[in-house]
Amino acid sequence: MKTLKEFLDSPIYLDIIEELGPDNFNKELQSIEIQELRNRLNQRQFLLEGFNCKLYSEKELVQFFEQLIEYNRKELILWSKAFWQYSDETWEEYSDGEFPKGEELDIEDKSTILEIGKYSITSIAMYMIEFDILKNHTEILGDYYKRMHLPGAVKYAREIKGLYKSLFG
Repeated sequence: MKTLKEFLDSPIYLDIIEELGPDNFNKELQSIEIQELRNRLNQRQFLLEGFNCKLYSEKELVQFFEQLIEYNRKELILWSKAFWQYSDETWEEYSDGEFPKGEELDIEDKSTILEIGKYSITSIAMYMIEFDILKNHTEILGDYYKRMHLPGAVKYAREIKGLYKSLFG
């Protein structure tokens, strides 16, 4: 495999999707999703190697995923399921972002969920990146979330580290 799209269509990746329940996933893959996946991998690399690093080729990115699955398949499935459960339980806490005291949204301005859809086929690959950071590079997790523009990145990183620790000790 030479491209991320080929990886996402490969038996090794689709086997994980199958175990997690293929009905949970949107089968249509948008080019923006592959670009976002590549961006997350690049941000991980920047945090580990610095901004002057030579970015990995697409083939090297695919190898990263293949090796991660080869050595951590069961843990990745467990992590994905636990993360889904965590997300289901805490979605309200992060729905609109963070606001300074006194500048919070009025109740009528808060987001409402119109429909809960299926997960993107790339979501498991994104969880895999987080899993790798949690397992091997915990010190960069908060910065990774900041680079992803997540609201409350430091607090969120602390919670995700706690979730990881509760699963894997």
